[in-house]
Amino acid sequence: MLSRTLLSLATLALLSIPAAADGDPLADLIGTSWQLTTLDGAPVNAKVKSTLVISADSIGGNGGCNTYGGDLAATPDGIDISQVFSTMMACDGLQQEQAFFAALEATDNFALVGGNLQLLEGDTVLAELAPAS
Repeated sequence: MLSRTLLSLATLALLSIPAAADGDPLADLIGTSWQLTTLDGAPVNAKVKSTLVISADSIGGNGGCNTYGGDLAATPDGIDISQVFSTMMACDGLQQEQAFFAALEATDNFALVGGNLQLLEGDTVLAELAPAS
């Protein structure tokens, strides 16, 4: 009886392993939400709250002024964020927002470091985001 229970638990554990077991580099990101903390190595304006929400094949959030969205796909070498679009409202944080959108479009990979998400272009950190609260 105990061995059957252990076998059942082991089977359930294997079935619940995320898509990363299938080689999906996005598995750790899907369903997560983030807030921008640094852009091009510099701290962002804390008054301009830029967020990133990651779904299976898309991204979205608020750039600080405008809501935005875009496509997300795994590539053989990392990830691809493309077709970033947004509403077109003006505000004091527009410069930071536009730089954030440019960083999203340039991203070709990511790293999870110390609980934060780094968006990378090659080995260069374009942006760093902390888990959204």
